[in-house]
Amino acid sequence: MDALPHSMLFLLGPDGHAPLPVTSQHLLGETYPSPPPVRTYPQLKLLCKKLLIEEWERAAPDAARYSYRPSLKSHPFMGLSRFDAGRLHQMRSGKSYLRAHPSWDDHAPTTCPSCGEAPEHFEHASLHCPAKEPARTRHLQGVTELGPDAPVWSSVALLGALTSFIRSTATAFQPGMFSRPTSSTGSFSSCSSNVVSFGYFMTSQES
Repeated sequence: MDALPHSMLFLLGPDGHAPLPVTSQHLLGETYPSPPPVRTYPQLKLLCKKLLIEEWERAAPDAARYSYRPSLKSHPFMGLSRFDAGRLHQMRSGKSYLRAHPSWDDHAPTTCPSCGEAPEHFEHASLHCPAKEPARTRHLQGVTELGPDAPVWSSVALLGALTSFIRSTATAFQPGMFSRPTSSTGSFSSCSSNVVSFGYFMTSQES
């Protein structure tokens, strides 16, 4: 960020006054590459944001399992209820109640309790678990990927579909909060009304 003053000098204009000259001697003893030249204030804003993201990724890299780039804007799903946004944040970061996310119990089995066929991570629980296929057909039409560039993260409609699926299947809910499907039958016990009631309670608490 110490290199940014070089890009701001044009804002002073030909008759502007800079109290201190900005040279490499003032950059805390280090030499920083000069940023590309800019000619307008909007270009300067974009440059500042670009450099900030790059420095963020360099100085504080995310864990290898986290593939979503940092952003200077709130994620669109933060407009959801606190409960729904929390589920998505946790699953994206690999720190949820899904069994393949070992942050809660490092000694628990990782196999999906719904189908018993694969590790229960975000994509399996949402897109591939065969026990959840009926709910997926009902709620997740149009949601086919969950990666960093997936359309779901910028679409209000798709986020609503994903949220409905998560609630109807109790995906990544705290174990024991509601009934979950069993791998022997591959079917869900009745929990939809409880999930909806809980969602209404969370939303009303926030308002």
